Amino acid sequence: MAIDYEKRLQNLSIRRFDNELNESFLTKSFSSTSIPKNIKYLMESMVRIDKKYNDKTIEAANRVQKHLENGYDLHFSRAYRTQGSVTTSTNIKVHSDFDLLTIIDRYQFTGIGVPNDNPYTDSKPNSDIKSLRSQSEKIMEAIYDEVDKTGKKNISIFNKSLNRKVDIVFCFWYNTKKYLETSSEYYKGIYLFDFTKDEKIMDYPFAHISQVNTKGDNTNDGSRKGIRLLKTLKADADIDISSFHLTTIVHSIGDNDLYYHIGKEINIAKAISNQLQKLIHNSEYRRSVESPNGTEKPLKEDTVDSMKRIKADLDELIADVHNELYLGYFEKGELIYS
Repeated sequence: MAIDYEKRLQNLSIRRFDNELNESFLTKSFSSTSIPKNIKYLMESMVRIDKKYNDKTIEAANRVQKHLENGYDLHFSRAYRTQGSVTTSTNIKVHSDFDLLTIIDRYQFTGIGVPNDNPYTDSKPNSDIKSLRSQSEKIMEAIYDEVDKTGKKNISIFNKSLNRKVDIVFCFWYNTKKYLETSSEYYKGIYLFDFTKDEKIMDYPFAHISQVNTKGDNTNDGSRKGIRLLKTLKADADIDISSFHLTTIVHSIGDNDLYYHIGKEINIAKAISNQLQKLIHNSEYRRSVESPNGTEKPLKEDTVDSMKRIKADLDELIADVHNELYLGYFEKGELIYS
């Protein structure tokens, strides 16, 4: 079925409208009637969300943190960090969800090779993190109208005045040997907590954020553009694949193939298509591909069908754009994407 670019551009425009600021983040080229819709869709899908919109998301998380700290009555201190696509500038919506990591800061778990000469015994960690969640729910319900408590690892609030959703994710610290040697938070981990199973889940979000941002900088934003493009296709074609998997796919492509030059968005799209081809048909290679922080190999067999779907959508877009001889629009100065 041919891509309905009119509908997709409408979707894109909706995702980029900020109710609080009463404006859309779209480039000047978006409103041009002389630029074909398929070219417009390719280019606009890859453009980053402006900082002023992302700052509103960060402001919503800061408000949540302030409310929590003012309301807690707990025997342990808390630390806060953030994660999500806003922290890597790979979000495709002006009101993207945002994770506020809320971390028990009185003690930490330790990794292999890390001495623990003074183990913490004053309370039980599982009870502590349940108290942290329970009090967080009460504090949020007293302030926000919309509080979702169904998450296995988090609760969510919606700030109506800023039109932003914030996920409060409850965690423990996890100190690795490398972290103690370097004091670099890159090597510091966290334990998420599944409240339905009383189970800790290891994660290294700070290494992930650092790796995605480093590759984005090294490719002149090219890898970020590729991630935004795949996220846009996923949203508009309703493809069941996580943003984490899409980020891993783009991250596995060489920097030279992703390096962004003005007017060369199509080259990034082709590089992603080529990588998807390799991942789909070479199972041994697919199983070897690591997540950005190097701790997982997430491209399992159950991702292949979704990769086939997103590749088909991407290839149709590439072919449609090529038929328009899109480079001529740059030469005429009609396309001003950067």
